[in-house]
Amino acid sequence: MLPSCCSKWVFPRVRPEQGPLSPGWRLDLAYFGVNHLLIGVFLVVSTHFAHDAFAWAISPSLQAHVVALPAFVRFLLVILAADAVEYVAHRAYHEVPWLWRIHAVHHSPEHMDWLSGSRLHFLEPLATRALVLVPIVLLGFPQDTNFAYLIFISVQSVLIHSNIKMDVGWLRYVIVTPQFHHWHHASDAEALDKNYAAHTPLFDMLGGTWHLPKDRWPVRYGTVKPIPGGMLGQFMHPFVGPVKEFLEHRDP
Repeated sequence: MLPSCCSKWVFPRVRPEQGPLSPGWRLDLAYFGVNHLLIGVFLVVSTHFAHDAFAWAISPSLQAHVVALPAFVRFLLVILAADAVEYVAHRAYHEVPWLWRIHAVHHSPEHMDWLSGSRLHFLEPLATRALVLVPIVLLGFPQDTNFAYLIFISVQSVLIHSNIKMDVGWLRYVIVTPQFHHWHHASDAEALDKNYAAHTPLFDMLGGTWHLPKDRWPVRYGTVKPIPGGMLGQFMHPFVGPVKEFLEHRDP
């Protein structure tokens, strides 16, 4: 409940009329439980598998150089490495039609709060974590760096989805903030397919997808085209459309 308390008592709200929890909090809470359980099991199983699968590409000398770096430099490196992968993956989720059907679940909330970031089709966090695991394994970050990275992304994910305004000054050009990510979730025409980065705006600046009006916030959130509202309907959403198209276009 800490992020909720911060939203209510510490930071001003983007939408003052909205309480600590959005109207869709029950669905978001269900996603929170399911996805965190899946990710936890996946990370335990996949970490060992990834080391074996990419053993042929691992360079002990490169990993030794990475381990020898100062702790803060290693932390910055893991953030950049992970975000480079996440930027490419996130952009693909928006630009490849079938992948968008998966990612649309995450964009379905019409109100942003600290829990809405958990609304993800279960295929998305599994695929994204698997991709991010590749550079982490290849570069051979020690456990303290990985632990710091996990803490950072957990806190940041909660903050950037929250219904709060944070004035971070020039840091808005360095780290992903609530305002930056709210524009990503906006259904306003000017904001569509912008701000893909998860941790730093750098890759959006390089990729031409950066959008951050200084003193404005989005008017509307959610998907342009509605998707089913319940978990089961959203679970089936990526599959129902292609099946319907196949049945409509198959030879009689």
